[in-house]
Amino acid sequence: MMTNKRKKQKSTGGIVYECQARKMLRKNLLPVLLVWMVLPVCLSCSDKDKLNFTSPNDALDAYQSFLAEMKAIKTSNTINFCKDANRWKEMSDTVYHYLMKDSVFLKDNHCADRFTAINDSVRFEFLRLTETWRYSYDDVLKIKEQTSAFHDDKELQEAVSEAQPFFLALDSITIIDGDKGTILSAYRKLLKETKVTGISNKNDMLDFIGKEDILFRSFLAHLYEMDNEPLADITQETESICRNILLAAKEGKINARDAMVYMSMRTVRRLLQNSTACIADINRQQMKSKAQGNAYLWMIIQPFISIDQFSIATLTPQERSQFNYVIAQLPKSTKFAKTFDIDQRALNYLLPQQLLKMYVLTL
Repeated sequence: MMTNKRKKQKSTGGIVYECQARKMLRKNLLPVLLVWMVLPVCLSCSDKDKLNFTSPNDALDAYQSFLAEMKAIKTSNTINFCKDANRWKEMSDTVYHYLMKDSVFLKDNHCADRFTAINDSVRFEFLRLTETWRYSYDDVLKIKEQTSAFHDDKELQEAVSEAQPFFLALDSITIIDGDKGTILSAYRKLLKETKVTGISNKNDMLDFIGKEDILFRSFLAHLYEMDNEPLADITQETESICRNILLAAKEGKINARDAMVYMSMRTVRRLLQNSTACIADINRQQMKSKAQGNAYLWMIIQPFISIDQFSIATLTPQERSQFNYVIAQLPKSTKFAKTFDIDQRALNYLLPQQLLKMYVLTL
């Protein structure tokens, strides 16, 4: 519904503005992707054979029975959705690892096809359940937190606690006092210098994150003015630096856990800063165009979409509070609905439902 309307409303300038907004977000999201590439370095596999299957058919029959259970559920709520989603993940992982253990997937196409069919059917049932309860933005976040594979991961929580003072200290550093041209020039200078000097150890990584944080917050102070600004070079240079950090972790120059945790926390921090900056802009001034409003909506809801299972487990109490602010702002503001040209029901009920559906598709 919103997508079709957006396509009709975009002008040429609006398309450029929204593309720029998405590209700026891409440079925030790259470290999330990098995290998943280095996860195997730090995590060991757990035992997935708790159900003690006796044969591939036995395992698939158990999965089929779980599907039947899901089909029988008529309605759900946040607590039950979390419980059932965690049961699904455990069942799916257990069956999958059992079948992979003896290379059943390679030897028997029927088993592989049946597993895929059951898995897709279970996912369909969870998509159906998203429509049986009026889930809120808070429900979406709670479900993501409670169903994260890293929920209650003590080692990760310790690593986040160790990194937290570094990010808290950044909040006390003031942003650059200058116009958007000054900010963009300083941003490009930092990226160029970092590319030349490189990232070869943890101190280099933290130095880059700290300096970049000041510039990103300075950039957000001028976000409203950034329509039609060419930003592709900033995006590309940032992605290149993030890849260099990954390479340094792979080569052992940076501890893999440090690279994962700090870069994930950096990304979460930026997504929430971006979201709250957009909320502030919408609350105090009119959008220049429908396309700009749509771009702002995209940036406001981006944390719900892009903060993945690992990253959500790295949320600090301050960032959780910031997320709560976004959650509180979205449904209560009639100005939001007017700005985004959608009715209040869509903003308060249908959008959270779509966000939950998108999350189900990642499970």
